[in-house]
Amino acid sequence: MYYCPKCDQKIPKERLEDVDARLRERFGVDRLSRLRCPVCDFELIDMDKVRAGGERHVGEIRRQSGLP
Repeated sequence: MYYCPKCDQKIPKERLEDVDARLRERFGVDRLSRLRCPVCDFELIDMDKVRAGGERHVGEIRRQSGLP
């Protein structure tokens, strides 16, 4: 699972290539192939590499700011 901390969105690794191909075709966006968020261009986090317990911080900044 890849995660964008800025957008608080997740992209399953299994769907990465398919989503990347669709974004390239429809919008000319190639950020996913560089592991960057297609919306905000922030670097994606590979959740499989996050230390145990680190996932509890996912979305914390967004929740604190009151964003939906």
